[in-house]
Amino acid sequence: MVKDYKWVVFDLDGTLLNSAKELTDEVRQAISMLTANDKQVFIATGRHALIASKYIYDLDLNTPLIACNGALIMDIRNEQILHMKLIKPDIALKVVSYCRQNQLDFLVYVPKAIYYSENSKRVNVIIKYNNSVEEKLRAPLYSAESLDVLNEDIIKILIRTDDDNLIKKLNEDVNKDGSLTIVQSEENLFDIMASGVSKGAGLSILAKHFGIDLERTVVFGDNYNDISMFELAGMSIAMGNAEEELKRIADYITLSNDESGVSRAIYKYIL
Repeated sequence: MVKDYKWVVFDLDGTLLNSAKELTDEVRQAISMLTANDKQVFIATGRHALIASKYIYDLDLNTPLIACNGALIMDIRNEQILHMKLIKPDIALKVVSYCRQNQLDFLVYVPKAIYYSENSKRVNVIIKYNNSVEEKLRAPLYSAESLDVLNEDIIKILIRTDDDNLIKKLNEDVNKDGSLTIVQSEENLFDIMASGVSKGAGLSILAKHFGIDLERTVVFGDNYNDISMFELAGMSIAMGNAEEELKRIADYITLSNDESGVSRAIYKYIL
């Protein structure tokens, strides 16, 4: 007997969005078909809620958003934080100091703003997002020079680097006591959150609060930060462009995010 899957969770970048960071008409239609057939649709992303909220409205969703890899869960429509796990201030200060010493491109996510390093190229992605949305959906951006690390609630620090060794050294120097979770979310992006944070942990919190049966839940993803969700859900579907490690543990592999892999899998495995 085929399980009646009722809950469907999507990663955003590399999964729901194509390489141009767009929702295609095919994906929109498939998501509409899910909701029309009484399926509950969720987004779970490494992004800050501030730069993911647009998609809640674009897809006409009323479900909470799992943001910052599970460190932040928000009811976007009511602007309500349902769950937040912060990096310890002293540890956050060490990470920011390490980034500055090594002249790394970094962003710091606090509940209502994003701070960027002076040399940041990654901030251009957020500026582009801000330019694509109406004013009330734009993420407030500030220079990290004005950041008072010890007196801010720091949810996540994002580092953009092609040098994996700098991340390994950060892990060895700053994360000796295991206070941090460090996960790769894209080819040269590394997400740093408090220990115990993951998309899977965020999904578990939602399941507990909203009565979600994880065995009847389908998850879609493409990268290392999706592994924890794949290990929990009743069905896992990796994108054709996914990392090999994710493909190995997936129940199914669909086409890439540039070939409407999401919509194809929805019609094939869920509807």
